[in-house]
This record gives sequence, structure tokens and C-alpha cells, in this order.
Amino acid sequence: MDMELNEDQRALVDALSHLMQHHIAPPKQGNVSAAVHSHYAHTLDHDLTEGGYFDIAREPGFGALEAALLVEEAYRSPAAVEVAASALVAPQLINAVLPRPIALMRAQDIARPARFLDVARTVLVDCGDDVAVIEVKEGDVVPVRAIYAYPHGEFRKVPDLSKARRLSGLGAKLRLWWRVALAVEAGAAMREAVNFTCDYVKNRRQFGRPIGSFQAVQHRLAADIQMAEGTQWLARRAAWSGVNSDAALAALHAQESIGPICYDCHQFNGALGITLEHALHFWTFRLRALQGELGGWTGQARAAAQALWGVSAN
Repeated sequence: MDMELNEDQRALVDALSHLMQHHIAPPKQGNVSAAVHSHYAHTLDHDLTEGGYFDIAREPGFGALEAALLVEEAYRSPAAVEVAASALVAPQLINAVLPRPIALMRAQDIARPARFLDVARTVLVDCGDDVAVIEVKEGDVVPVRAIYAYPHGEFRKVPDLSKARRLSGLGAKLRLWWRVALAVEAGAAMREAVNFTCDYVKNRRQFGRPIGSFQAVQHRLAADIQMAEGTQWLARRAAWSGVNSDAALAALHAQESIGPICYDCHQFNGALGITLEHALHFWTFRLRALQGELGGWTGQARAAAQALWGVSAN
């Protein structure tokens, strides 16, 4: 993998970065930050749709890596928007364009709340060997209050997966690209949480000096940015290669890194950092949701062992 972006990829990132300038401010109520757990970025969703970005993996000369770059930029926003399943996961499974937003679920979790389910028009369900495709109609889902900075919903009536449309033999492929998407999302959110914290410690003063001038703070934030960037590069490699072991290792590193990064960011933001008026939680609460997804880090470790050495994932 060439670690340098080519001309087209740089142009894509530049265009997305310019677009994101209009969507990186926290949601507000009047002149202050909105005290909400989650906020769906409908305007950003509209702008990405109008720009044709959700089809980027299907464009000639582009593919999963460019879709991963799209997800990275989109997740700079403190507001949640469904991008990864639509732009990165679904195009690897099916040529047809599915109604979006898209939610991802496991069959064993079908009766539980899921992120993006309350706004979803399609649900892709991991059924082991196969993938079930569920069309969500109005009234099928009820919103669920959750603190995890994603909109959540659950089915009003649990769907019968045996009657759902099936993508035969694509269960393993769904899990592979779900892991890639998880790692890309987590890497972007971790990077923004650390950047937000770095800005804060430059301005927050204690003992007559910025707290960011203390070496202990600098060392821990340096370790945090290393974990965030490590996740970013592992996720990009997995998107580029499409290899099971790369995807599992990227998701594993992401889920292992979430704990220490969230701890440090909230500690360095002090008491203000745990309030809903402070924007930090839009990234860290989102990270906590990702931390346990798809079996958590133990699930990714088993998947990596299976892919690398043929060790049983049971």
C-alpha cells in the first residue's frame, strides 16, 4: 500500500474538508451548545447525497479506500450521520443501490436497539453464512433514548428473518467490511476527541500556566494521538486490501484504544468535560457505542486469530 494519497484522493479529501467546514460546529440551542445526547446531521446527509458521495466506491477508478476517506471526513462532525454502511459496506456486498440510511445488525441482536435504526430505510443483518436485507417502512421502528451520541431505534415488531430477502454466502464479507467501517469511524472520532482536548488544554490555565504545558499531560496526549493515528492507518490498509486479518486487526486496535483515549480526554477536560453542554461527548460517547460493537475487542481478537492462524473463533 502506498501511504501517500494520489492526486484524485487528495482532491477528494480537499473537497470533503471544505464541505465539512459548514458542519463541524456542535448543535446549538440559541447561542449555546445544545444539551443533547445525540444529534443527526440531516443537512450534512443532504449535502453528501447531493454531491454523489455515497456512490464513491462504485465510481470508476475509486473504491473502498476512497469510501473510507469519505467516512473519515464525515466523522469529524460532532453530529452523527450514517455514512459508513451506505458508502463503504453495502457497495462491497451488492451492486444495486439500497435505500438509505442503512443500519447494520446481527441476527442475535435483532430485538435490541441499534444505532441508526430509527432513521434507517434498510437494515443489513448478519445471519452467519448469509445476509438478510430488511426494508424498513414507516412505523416499523420506534426511537430509543440512548446516551451514545448515535440515534438509536428498535423494531416495534421483531421481523421474521426467515422471510427476508437473502444475500447468500455473504455473511463473512459483511463482517469484514463492518470491521473496516468500525475502525474507520472509531479512528476519526478518536482523532477529533484528542484534537478537541488539545485545543482545550492550550487555553485552560492552572497554577498560572496552560495545563497543556505540563509534561505529564503532553505525554499522555501524545500516546493518545499515536493510538488514534494507528487506528486510522490500520483502517485505511484494511479498506485498501479487503483482507480479513487486516480488518480484524484494525477493529481490534480501535476497540482497545477507545478506553484510554476516552479516559484521558475526559480527565483533561475536567468537570466541564462530562457535561452535555461541552461538545466532547459527541465523540467519546460515540466511541463507547463502537467499543462493544460486533463482539467487542474479544470478538475481533478471535477473528484475527482465525484469519491469521486458523485458530477456532469459538
